[in-house]
Amino acid sequence: MAADLWGDLLGAETDLTAADRRWLSPLPLWTGILAGPIAWALDLTSSYALVKPVCRMENSGMLALIPIICLALVASGATLSWAAFRRTAHDVPLDGGHPRHRARFMALLGLTSCVLFALQILAAAIPPSVLNACR
Repeated sequence: MAADLWGDLLGAETDLTAADRRWLSPLPLWTGILAGPIAWALDLTSSYALVKPVCRMENSGMLALIPIICLALVASGATLSWAAFRRTAHDVPLDGGHPRHRARFMALLGLTSCVLFALQILAAAIPPSVLNACR
């Protein structure tokens, strides 16, 4: 019986369109998940590394530009995650083993990660705006 079924299954069509394959691929999903942590690390390291050069140039506005750039990076990752979340079926559970289930979970994880790290970047931007780093 297995030999009869095997031939039929070889020519089976998938239910995924080309657009679904693009949004179910790992690249946009992982980009959405990792955009927040990478932007936060970039914000943290560059803010500390640029304090002395900015103080020498006496231009503290440059330090305020770093969180804005990092928040734009987080927003782009959140946009990718949101698009992937909208492309997956709404009735799909988050804990299944199929590609749609995995994509929906990873898109939701990417959205959550972007929101949490955006809040962290905003919280780290408050002290430099209140205190002068060059004194």
